[in-house]
Amino acid sequence: MSKITKKQEKSKKAPKAIHLKHKDGMHHIVGIGNLRVLIVPDENTWFAQGVEIDYGAQGDTIAEAKKNFEHGFFETIDLHLKMYGDLTKFLVFPPSEILQEASRNKHLMRLYSQVSTHEVVGAAELMLPFAAIEYLAMEAAA
Repeated sequence: MSKITKKQEKSKKAPKAIHLKHKDGMHHIVGIGNLRVLIVPDENTWFAQGVEIDYGAQGDTIAEAKKNFEHGFFETIDLHLKMYGDLTKFLVFPPSEILQEASRNKHLMRLYSQVSTHEVVGAAELMLPFAAIEYLAMEAAA
């Protein structure tokens, strides 16, 4: 039986992101694994900030901050896929102040992972301020 080295063990815990795009260009699978999220009090609310990604959300409680982070994270991925076709502009590091705060507050970090599917119909629908058009026919007056 082979031994797992410390380097291999550490790489299992390292954050990972994967984006698979179907050949039809409309269907995507996104996996984010082992993202560290710093959850800190912010006056009367809580703020959940990704440590390896510049994304954050707040809530009145820790549970609400986590829920808002998860929901907003999914929606932001979805929007980036619709607007740009990939996640290059989303997968960016946060400012150095966040990294410094995370190093001071390691005990407040939690791991977050997500696998999501997305269907990209087209960028044209994003330009419209409504979800659909309803056509109404008027009858001519007698």
